[in-house]
Amino acid sequence: MSNTPHVFVVTCAVPRGSSERLHVELAGRTVTAASPDGFRHTFELPPEVAIERLEWQVYSDVLEVRAPYRSAAHGVDEGGSSG
Repeated sequence: MSNTPHVFVVTCAVPRGSSERLHVELAGRTVTAASPDGFRHTFELPPEVAIERLEWQVYSDVLEVRAPYRSAAHGVDEGGSSG
């Protein structure tokens, strides 16, 4: 797990070639990634993360799950500047 300034990021290795078959599910603050070949990885998101803006993508054999922090969810990610 790692933290970038405005986005919480979790990565984990997944079976090669599983991007089309990988299922990612959110239940409360628990994220579960699973595939038909028996792969399963579960982790909890911290309370300060905006779970309603959760995104995920598979790059080669790595799953990346991203969600903005609530403080960043209003303003920083919505683009533009005032002035």
